[in-house]
Amino acid sequence: MTTKIYYFSGTGNSLYVAKELALGIPDSKLIPIVAILNKRLNSSMNRVKLEEKIKISAENIGFVFPCHGLATPYPVITFLKMIDIRSSKYLFAFATRGGTIFHGFKYINKFLAKQNRQLDATFVVNMGMNDPKLKEFDIPTKEELNLIELNVKHKIENSLKIIRNQEKYEDNVEGETFTRYKWINYLLEKLIIFALYHIAKGVKKYFYVDSKCIGCGICEKICLSNKIKMKDDKPYWQSDVDCYFCYGCLNFCPNEAIQIHSQFYMKSYTTEKGRYPHPYASVQDMIDQKLLKKS
Repeated sequence: MTTKIYYFSGTGNSLYVAKELALGIPDSKLIPIVAILNKRLNSSMNRVKLEEKIKISAENIGFVFPCHGLATPYPVITFLKMIDIRSSKYLFAFATRGGTIFHGFKYINKFLAKQNRQLDATFVVNMGMNDPKLKEFDIPTKEELNLIELNVKHKIENSLKIIRNQEKYEDNVEGETFTRYKWINYLLEKLIIFALYHIAKGVKKYFYVDSKCIGCGICEKICLSNKIKMKDDKPYWQSDVDCYFCYGCLNFCPNEAIQIHSQFYMKSYTTEKGRYPHPYASVQDMIDQKLLKKS
């Protein structure tokens, strides 16, 4: 049976999981979601109607992506709106996270329901956190990374058995929350989802560079949405281009010169925090994610 695994990864966690899945599933193909988005959104110049669905011909379809602020990433939701998966037999999804609660699968199923489909199997994978603005952020030690990798491999091994047998499965998505009050967590989660999908996509002042910037241009090369452009040897975040909030620019900057500050007051969250790209992910891996390779 053919399997297509669509992935979105900002700093390598989800890419690592996607690659491990592909190794364990015969006749599978890895496809970057960003490459499809870039091609599709630029296709209007070629008179291709954006509302026309992309038909996916595969018996099994998988989605791999990180948890963004307790939610499914904006580009993944955009991709789900574009595709027609009605001919597939089995759907599965993996969300990588730093340990927070995740309700994104329910949101995905709302979109799939329009095609009379639902995810057959859902999994969450705990990995290193790549969001240095959070107070819980801490760079994993080598020993901690080794333990994370062992746990991830064990999780994937068990998940592969479920996928190969095309079993129904719903993982435990519980995790860290904002407060001990459920109603506050519910409201904050809804607010984050609304901000990610409707307000914050086109932000310009969320990121900035400090004096450590050497103008190497890595941030521009790996920016998944092509929001970053170099001007006078410094990165510039274009206000008319959506941000995917992948944090690739933040975590792959060799000098840790890219920072995050509040949208409401000029306070930096990240200057003393360090960075986390996945140890097996490279700058080239992120660049390759923007390219749609031929079969």
